[in-house]
Amino acid sequence: MYPIGTILLAKNYKLPTTVKDKFFIVLAIQGDRLSLLSMTTSKIYFDTALVSHGVVRDRDVSVYCFKSGVVIGKNGFAFRKDTIVSHRNNIHQVSEDKLKKLDIEVMDCLVKEELVNLIYSFYKYKFIDERYKSVLEDVLRDLCV
Repeated sequence: MYPIGTILLAKNYKLPTTVKDKFFIVLAIQGDRLSLLSMTTSKIYFDTALVSHGVVRDRDVSVYCFKSGVVIGKNGFAFRKDTIVSHRNNIHQVSEDKLKKLDIEVMDCLVKEELVNLIYSFYKYKFIDERYKSVLEDVLRDLCV
């Protein structure tokens, strides 16, 4: 449905306490039914002096940061605000049926180097759920061939 690395914008996405537009990035595809998606946020929950593009670690916090204005998409996409993806509990399995029910806009697709760096950062995260580790390993292998 969406290739690995696709940057999606889900409009009017229902969160536990609010409804707002939310970005997702397709990290992997399992079969033709499930995609692994990572939700992004612009709220910084660690020392902002540490904000840089790529992996940021602050004590027990580990995130991947997309710096504002840095082009990460093949067609020139860049986030307007510093945007982070937390490594902790931020990979979600979503069925294609659920995605079809959302108001999704495809924003762009990550450039290969950015995609590899993002996926590798999740793969190397020490608390990664083992069920995702082998999936991410397969994706990395395919990307690096």
